[in-house]
Amino acid sequence: MTFAAPAASGGDKLAERDVLGHLLIVRPSEYVEQITTAFGDKDAVRVSVVDLDAADPNTGQPGSQYDDVLWFGGRLVGSLKRQVGETILARMAQGSLKPGATGKPPYELHDATSDPAAVARAEAWIAAHPRFTAPAASASPAPVATPAPAPAAVPAALLDQLGPEQRALYEKLAAQG
Repeated sequence: MTFAAPAASGGDKLAERDVLGHLLIVRPSEYVEQITTAFGDKDAVRVSVVDLDAADPNTGQPGSQYDDVLWFGGRLVGSLKRQVGETILARMAQGSLKPGATGKPPYELHDATSDPAAVARAEAWIAAHPRFTAPAASASPAPVATPAPAPAAVPAALLDQLGPEQRALYEKLAAQG
């Protein structure tokens, strides 16, 4: 018997600061409210991210993929929670603080869809990795087909118009219900 090793807990780690200025394909999969953190309860968005400016550590090819990443930044959460299930092409940027605010400027995504070279890179990566944009499998069971109602009796006049092979097929199918 072959055993599998336990899966790592949680998703991949990807800090916004580590991809600052990078071209990213972002696919939000879930908006999560009130996750308990060391800084109190925070909303987050769960995303899969492809960093097109980094190489895949396994293949050396462009595009390092991170799955089930939780991002907590307020601006990122605010924009991405409305885009769950969409595929976004953007660059990670640092915004500016609101007047009178203190602390670090927030991270935000800047649209990269108007850059033809960026779009071409993203399309090439997705063409090579089509599962990235495929919809997630549904956890709900497939709907059960409702049986068709029993056919009404066929008038004898119509049956008489059938040839012997067609009549035999009809009788066989009718017997199956």
